[in-house]
Amino acid sequence: MKKYARVISFILCCLFVISSVGCNQTVDKEQPPEPAESNDAANETETLFKSGTYTGISKGRNGPIVVQIDFSDDTIDDVRVISHRETYNVGDVPIKTYPKIIVENQSLDVDIISGATISSVAFMEAVNQCVKEAGADPAQLKEPIPVAEKAEDTTADIVVIGGGSAGMTAAIYGANAGRKVILVEKLGFVGGTSAFSIESFGSSETSVHKGLGITATSEQNYESFVKANPKGDPEAFRILADNNGKAADWLKSIGAPLSVTNNPFSVTSNREAGPLGLVITSALAAEMKKAGVDIRVNTKATEIVMEDGEIAGVKVENPAGEYVIKSKAVIIASGGFAANNEMVSKYMPELKGYNSSCSIGAKGDGHLMAEALGAELMDMDYIRVNFTYHTDGVRYYYIGCLPNNGAIFVNNEGERFINDQAAYGAGKTVVDQGGTGWMIFDQSMIDSIEEVREYYELGLFESAPTIGELADKIGVNKDNLIATVEKYKGFVEKGVDEDFGRKMLNLTFDEAPFYACKMTCHVQGTFGGIKTDTNAQVLKTDGTIIPGLYAAGECASAGTYGANPAAVNIVFGKIAGENAANYSE
Repeated sequence: MKKYARVISFILCCLFVISSVGCNQTVDKEQPPEPAESNDAANETETLFKSGTYTGISKGRNGPIVVQIDFSDDTIDDVRVISHRETYNVGDVPIKTYPKIIVENQSLDVDIISGATISSVAFMEAVNQCVKEAGADPAQLKEPIPVAEKAEDTTADIVVIGGGSAGMTAAIYGANAGRKVILVEKLGFVGGTSAFSIESFGSSETSVHKGLGITATSEQNYESFVKANPKGDPEAFRILADNNGKAADWLKSIGAPLSVTNNPFSVTSNREAGPLGLVITSALAAEMKKAGVDIRVNTKATEIVMEDGEIAGVKVENPAGEYVIKSKAVIIASGGFAANNEMVSKYMPELKGYNSSCSIGAKGDGHLMAEALGAELMDMDYIRVNFTYHTDGVRYYYIGCLPNNGAIFVNNEGERFINDQAAYGAGKTVVDQGGTGWMIFDQSMIDSIEEVREYYELGLFESAPTIGELADKIGVNKDNLIATVEKYKGFVEKGVDEDFGRKMLNLTFDEAPFYACKMTCHVQGTFGGIKTDTNAQVLKTDGTIIPGLYAAGECASAGTYGANPAAVNIVFGKIAGENAANYSE
């Protein structure tokens, strides 16, 4: 019995264990799963962004670009530019256009604005900073943005190639004559090299001159042109002198504030209004819209079409593809070729490898298209070089305020070799010295001149407590630089520059510390081009005209031989526009 009792007891124990295990498993299945490491993490919903407002800062062309972006969980709600110093109507084009594109498309896949690359890249760097701060990867926000342009054949009465001041003027006068005008510009904005002008608008007998009682006449202006430019065409100078005052007053009438003069033969804009080129091109751009000109940026002319010996239109291309604009007349206003170093060095080999300080669109496109039609190119070796530029390897800065306010220029041996103020005329001489040199000045210029102070704040100058230490710092011959400064101080005391005839002798070099700024030659402009008559008609090599083809501005050689391009662009742009309108009637 005991044996059976032990067996029964063992079986009962096994059944109890089995029953217990089964019960435990059933209970486990009914209980919720074990909690994760963090209850908060388990309850979190995954989002694209950490909602909030974030700020990004990057270095633009002229200073910091500060961008602020509002993010919700999965969208970019707003993009704002808090501050920037980019150039009006040039570097600020991406700043004005990108925010709307990014928000509307929820994409960072924007195209770099041709002609404003530094500003475009800097803006997007600031945007990328904000995106990263919001917890997202900018590389994942590259959904392609649809191309807005179309590539469809169309027609016009006049096609203008190039959106600088000559092209815009021609387009305005053509449209005001009742013609359908299409202006094509290969960059992302209009303005061209004209927007870079900072000097003066050559003119006489303007309303400004008359208001100030300045009695210099257009006849005297004409005589000054002929004397200064013996290679020019007197007929072209006559047209320029008789019309540049009217051109200046017309620009004022459409909103360009040319209200300042210290010269009987020029006017300019005041500092508060902005640089001369920008106030002119901004006014022209606004006037084009009023006149109803069809403005097509990011559109490059590739070929001028002819049929039966006459102009028939222009082949163009944009991001959407190629198409043809059929027209009765074409005006080439595509600027020079200073930004095409291969072309520059073809006509002036010593400039091979030199950078330019014009619009990057100045590639000589119009010259080559006209030449393909049999047009004559003349004076192509008339190329201007300016030495008053500083570069940090990415950006370049025009610093004409240094020599214009007293600084002296020395070569890499520490010696003066030119009239420091003769920016245009001295450029070639600087090229012969290696293309670089140093502006030397003292603390007084930083203390007294706002523009110089602005460049100082950008960190563009080297400084030292003595001239000798400055020479060591910049790597020029110490003895030479010390001797050069001492000799120049003597000229200042006498009031005569016995070496180079400089007129401004105001810098006494008696206020330490002393400063140096490295200057580099840049190709600033090319003033040979498509041969035209004084009616802006393009001429073949045999002297006959190409019916319906006109040219104006820096791409054209009308005989003015580089005399004040700002005025030439408007005077001859008007002539081209009016004559093209008459031809296409």
